[in-house]
Formats: sequence, C-alpha cells, structure tokens
Amino acid sequence: MKKIRELFKKMKNNRKLRCGGFSAVLTVGVVICALLVGALADGLEKRFALQADLSFNGATTQGAVTKAALAQLDKNVHLYALAPASGGDETLLSLLDRYSAASDRVTVSRENLVRNPVLQSQFSDGLGENQVTEECLIVSCPETGRARILTAEDYVLYSYNMDTGYFDEVSYSYEKSVTEAILYVTQDDVPAVQILSGHGEKSESEIEAMTDTLISANYQVKWVNLAAGEALDPQSPLMILCPKYDLAERELNQLMDFARAGGDFFIVSQYSDPRNLDHFQAFLRAWGIESYPGMVIAKEEDTGSYYADSPVILMPYMQETDATRPLIAGGEDILLLTAARAFKLPDREPEGVMLSPVLMTGEAYIRNYEDGLNVTQQQPGDEEGRFCVALWSDKMLEDGTVSHAFVLGDMTMFLNYWMQGSTSSTAFLLQMVRSLQGQEPLNLDIVPITAQRETLALGNITPAVIVTVMLPLLVLLGALLVLWPRKNL
Repeated sequence: MKKIRELFKKMKNNRKLRCGGFSAVLTVGVVICALLVGALADGLEKRFALQADLSFNGATTQGAVTKAALAQLDKNVHLYALAPASGGDETLLSLLDRYSAASDRVTVSRENLVRNPVLQSQFSDGLGENQVTEECLIVSCPETGRARILTAEDYVLYSYNMDTGYFDEVSYSYEKSVTEAILYVTQDDVPAVQILSGHGEKSESEIEAMTDTLISANYQVKWVNLAAGEALDPQSPLMILCPKYDLAERELNQLMDFARAGGDFFIVSQYSDPRNLDHFQAFLRAWGIESYPGMVIAKEEDTGSYYADSPVILMPYMQETDATRPLIAGGEDILLLTAARAFKLPDREPEGVMLSPVLMTGEAYIRNYEDGLNVTQQQPGDEEGRFCVALWSDKMLEDGTVSHAFVLGDMTMFLNYWMQGSTSSTAFLLQMVRSLQGQEPLNLDIVPITAQRETLALGNITPAVIVTVMLPLLVLLGALLVLWPRKNL
C-alpha cells in the first residue's frame, strides 16, 4: 500500500506526466463535447429540418402547395420508409424528414423487411397483389384504414432516347407523389372506379397496368360480382371489360337500376369478344351502341392512319367532344388500337339517346371472317369507309336522369407499359374516367423537378453554388494567413 502511495506521489510531481494527463483529459473532453453537439445538431435537424437544400434541383425542398396541405391535415399519417439495411434512396429519406418536421400529424420510421416482416402482409393499396417490397414507401392513415404504397416508378419519370435506345431519367416527382398520397389516405371520401366480374372479363392480373394507372391517379378500384350479391355504387362509374359470358336477366335489371340512379359505364368490347351475348347486346342497344362483326383494318395506302407497316394497329383520329377537348388542346391525342372492333353510327339515333364519335379511323375496311378466310387482306364484300372505334352515349332515362356510357373497341393500349409511355393512353384513360365520374381525383399542381444537371455557366450560377465553392477557398485562405508567418518555425 505504501508503494502505491509513493507511485501516485511521483506521478503527481512529474511535470511531463501532469501536463500530458491534462492534455489527454482535455482531448477526451473535447471529443465528448463534439459528439454531444453533433448528436444534438442531428436531432434538431431531423426535428426541424434545418439543413439547407443546396442540390442543383432542390430535390428535398417543399413548395407552397405541400406546406398548405400539411397545415390543413386533420388526421395522423405514418410513413414507413422501407430500405435495405445497407442503403436506401437518400433523396426520399431527406424529404421525409422535412415532412415530419413540417407537421406534427406526420411521423416517419425507417424500416427493413428483415427486421419487420409483418409489414409485407399488413398493408395493401388495392392493387390486388402484395405490393410491399424491400424498397418502397408505405403511407398509412390509421383513422381511415387507407394506405398507399409508393415505389421508384412513382417518383421517376423517363423518356425514350432515340440515340441510345434506352429510357433516360428526365424528372423526379418525389414531392408530388408523397403529398398526394398523404391527402389520399386522409380523405374521408375518394373517387372510386368499379370493375364488373363474373362473366369472363379481363382478370386482375391482365389489367394490372390499367389498375396501377388508376390507383396512381388516386382512384380506389373496387371489383363487383353481381352474381355473388355485391351491390353497385351509382356514385362511381362501372367498367365492363370484354365479357365472354352473358349477363343474367337479373344482372341486366341491376345495371338498368344502376343507370336510373345516375350510374355511368366504361365499356370495352374487342374484336375477339363474342357477339352472341343476348342480354349484354340488349344492354348496349339501350344506349344506341351496336358493333360491327369482325376486325377493322386500315387501308395500306392511308399510311397516316396506322402504325409502321401494320395496318391492324390503328392510329385513330380523336374527335372533339366535351370529354376529349382537354386532350386535343394539350396535344395528347396519339393512340394505338390493335385488332379493334368498330361501332355503327346510326342515321337516326334511338329516342332519348345522343351519340358522339370519340375515335375515328382513316380509310379502312371490316374483315368479318364470315367467309372463312383467315387473312387480313381486304376481300370482296368487306365493308369499307371510315369507322368509329370509340363512342360516347348520353341516355335520358324515364325519370329524366341522364346516364353516360363510353365504349371502346380495344383495350390493348391500357395493358401495355410501352404504349403507356409512348402514347397518350394514360391521359386518355384518366380523362374518360374523369368525364364519367364527375369528381376530380387528386392532382396537385406540383411541377416535377429536372433530373438533368445543367451545364455550369455564369448565367445559372446560384448563390448556393457560390457559397459551396467559396467556403472551402475562404478556409484555405485563412489557413495560409495563419501559417505563412510561421513557415520558418
């Protein structure tokens, strides 16, 4: 014990050890203080989003529309940001921190399916299949029980590059997609679209691209089976997509009751669909709709009315109606119809019905195949002219209620992702549904930000760029001013 006391006494009297110990303690103290200050700053930044966005496109900056939307929230929203343990979309994660900082109603957690696998079965946004993936954003409102699941496809907009043959990123819509999803899950009532089932119509997997488009536009998609006793909602348009089997008489009466209550119809009847469905054909005739037997094919000499060298792939001419006028004005009138069915325009409309052609072919003919020849070339007796391949019908019912029906001769353009990206099919689908619905879906005026960095020039140097460049130079200059007088030491 005596030796230990003598050792401490020597250490205390040792000047080098005493100064060195003080330096060590001071160093440890400075490090601890720096860590505490860093942790505090990090917590404050996440809570109040204090970090400045100096990116060239302001990817994590919130605009006035988002700030106003968050200020009016009356329900709690939780955002589950799913990402692999080793990374994630840093732009999205930084933006989400700003959402939680801007509103006490919004909370954010970063999740991983390995640690929290229950998320994969807990949430669905109505697509019919499990959409929770390793990298996605789940926007959930416990009060409404509604959720939206966003993936990279919802944030990144692509454009086809003719030179490279690839799709290039052209803009990002992080803010628009997230803000619309928050408003969608918190609304008490949202626009919905009903899809009839039970008659061999297009299946959920076949029309996944179409329902994905509708849900991305903030519609609810509901499947209705009348034979199973499910009821129709007159406030939401009903889609009848290529039935292969006939309606029962009771179902026909239900559709007419739906129309009398003000219900509207979105109908697709393709060339390959059967025409001997008596009740379904009677339903169409009630709206003045009657189809041609066979496929409408463009005449080869009318090269502007079909795609490339395929006369069966029509490029129809959009007619000006109340529904199509916004599309024509915006230049969104390029569509492709493959092996389409045409509809007759009667010389005299049925009583109480007003028909308007929506899409017309160029010079074409009807190949009805009743002669048994399995060819696409025009044959003697094939009817020729310009044909209607999409039709709008307004029908006044006995009590004065008006029911609207839109009928289309092909739906390939809604099922093909390439056509969605290369034509106006998405805008056309949403505009027709919107015209039937009578209720606007969520579509915030938030402009996507560019994904292409501009070439640096004096004209586009911003103050943020100047600060970013000048700050290191000022630090270097300060170091030189301090060290230069000591260069000989």
